[in-house]
Amino acid sequence: MKKIILFVLIPVLALNYAIAASGPTIMDMRNEIFSNSQEIKSHLKDSKDPILLNSMWDSSIMAVSQLDAYFYIVGIFNTIKEKDLSDASFNYLVDWLNQMKNTNELNIKSLNTAESTSAPETKIYILKLKSNFDELNRRIVKELQRVLQFQVSTAKKTAK
Repeated sequence: MKKIILFVLIPVLALNYAIAASGPTIMDMRNEIFSNSQEIKSHLKDSKDPILLNSMWDSSIMAVSQLDAYFYIVGIFNTIKEKDLSDASFNYLVDWLNQMKNTNELNIKSLNTAESTSAPETKIYILKLKSNFDELNRRIVKELQRVLQFQVSTAKKTAK
């Protein structure tokens, strides 16, 4: 019995270590963006750039909302039935991830244009947010690869 537990426990621990070593997960990125949005929000009233900060806060909250919706869709909250692994489900996930990536790219372009007109303290928030959106896009690309691999493997499994 102890051998079976060790046989199961060691791969699980190794997988957790590999995941942690690969950098922040999408959930970690969501939490970091949310944390930064709260920081931005707290400086709105005493800033020289309230409109820009408000726009940055909106972008952050939109990214968090999109990520929360994605987590809801993929079943972190047990919403997708295991039997519903149709191509339409996968296509919806891929479209959602691509839309999030496109939105982040638009946010980055917007932040690039605002860099020259903002107060020094606002530039710090711009750099943080751009970094968050860049990292999130890298994570989204990896997530897209996983979803597509899963789609291929389930298609092969159902074809048998």
